[in-house]
Amino acid sequence: MTCFLVRDLLPLYIEGDCKKETENFIEKHINTCRSCREMFEQMSEPFEFKDEQPPQDAVLPEEEIRFKQRYYALLIIKAAFWFGAVFAVMLIIKLLI
Repeated sequence: MTCFLVRDLLPLYIEGDCKKETENFIEKHINTCRSCREMFEQMSEPFEFKDEQPPQDAVLPEEEIRFKQRYYALLIIKAAFWFGAVFAVMLIIKLLI
């Protein structure tokens, strides 16, 4: 149970976001538990990406244009609906007064 707790708290401990009591608890456990100490050492090392090429765009320009056209068309339809609904309510209120 203690290892699970320490492993959950390791990111906070590494960033220095733990209280002193928690830090002391984690340090004592790391000094006695080999597997948690190894995990702490792995998490403390900076991670280097081997492939430093930027990712390619997954969306083709044509697909993006079609998506935007459909999105804005639906947006205009919704706006027209709400405008009509508000206009109808205002007209009904005007006729009742």
